[in-house]
Amino acid sequence: MKARILELLSDALPAVDFSADFLFTQIDSLGVATIMMILSDEYKINLQATDVTPKNLRSLDSIVAMVQAKLEQK
Repeated sequence: MKARILELLSDALPAVDFSADFLFTQIDSLGVATIMMILSDEYKINLQATDVTPKNLRSLDSIVAMVQAKLEQK
């Protein structure tokens, strides 16, 4: 799952270094919207504005954890 998310997000946002800690500092509001839309579409999960937090967007691992948590809630 992590490799697939990295592939999807890297293709959509090539200027973002997804290996960095504090990833959220590199992403503007359009980037956040793009990430949320891609993940919602790919994994058929409902991501909401309340999911957009520095904790959830801190790193690639935290993004993967957010997706896994949403999948478990389905």
